[in-house]
Amino acid sequence: MNFEAQPLQPHEIAEMKEDSVVIERVISSYTLMLDFYGMCLLDVETGLLGRSGGYAARYTNLLQSPHNNLRISRILKCLSEMGLEHLNAGFLLHVLNEQSEHKQLNTSLLRDSMDRWWANCLRNQAERKWVGLTITKARNGEIFSREQYETSLKSRQELGSFAEPQSRSD
Repeated sequence: MNFEAQPLQPHEIAEMKEDSVVIERVISSYTLMLDFYGMCLLDVETGLLGRSGGYAARYTNLLQSPHNNLRISRILKCLSEMGLEHLNAGFLLHVLNEQSEHKQLNTSLLRDSMDRWWANCLRNQAERKWVGLTITKARNGEIFSREQYETSLKSRQELGSFAEPQSRSD
């Protein structure tokens, strides 16, 4: 971290959000980061992610290098600042699907970062609540499937918000 860096001011953020070149660079940086973590952006409009080639080694690195958890928090916050918050839920729900259905990315430290920090990077209160409830259900043993992941993101794109999390007990 650069402790001498000045915080971005609201007028600077507003100007950056209006600059398509800046937004393209942020998305490009996000895509590069995802590849480093073993993921790839499949749909920039919904935030849908998949596994990148060689994901297994990258997932192992992510699990064995917990300093990346703070980086992920900063990346998610940056996406929110730049008006790209819809990508955050795609990331969170991809990780949840990997944990729930595939038993990947599933250490207590990573789960703790996700539950306590990353999920709270969502500024939209309704989305934060929905994602939090979905995480809680998965932590209580319900499977959050790939189909649910994709359906949830598509629903949000079409309806403007997430539908109620699917639950076998409902």
